[in-house]
Amino acid sequence: MNNINFKTVEQTMKAMKEDPKLAMKKWVANVAWKDGVQNKLTIRDFNPIMVDEPQPLGGTDIAPNPVEYLVGAAAGCFAITFEVMASQKGIELEAVDVNMEADLNAAVFLGLEDGDGGILDPKLKLNAKTSASKTEIKEIAEIALLKSPVLLSLKTKIELTVE
Repeated sequence: MNNINFKTVEQTMKAMKEDPKLAMKKWVANVAWKDGVQNKLTIRDFNPIMVDEPQPLGGTDIAPNPVEYLVGAAAGCFAITFEVMASQKGIELEAVDVNMEADLNAAVFLGLEDGDGGILDPKLKLNAKTSASKTEIKEIAEIALLKSPVLLSLKTKIELTVE
């Protein structure tokens, strides 16, 4: 369904049930400093990606900053979780678009203020064209919000809007 390989997922789930130790997966990222605040991020055997900061924060703006990658990873993880859950229910997907935005107080990062230095007021917007009703989409999205590993890692309340 929707080009998701559920046969492999089911085999993985069966293996985890037989050996619960298989449920734990270590994810590894390596960051190597290049210059200034430019860093090369390597994950598995993929091509490295650059990490930088905008010029006002001391960078050269040649690549997204870590917060942008975090926001992107959170949106991507939510989208995948929603897509898998909808597909498991037999819902055909025509299009799924997820937008995430969050604030960050740069004054805390720069040591000018005390306060929460993490992302603040995160908001997700889901626009899904599917064979499901808006009520079904909202129900699946609410569950995906609670099941997305990256969102769970943020440990902050996420505001969700389903359009």
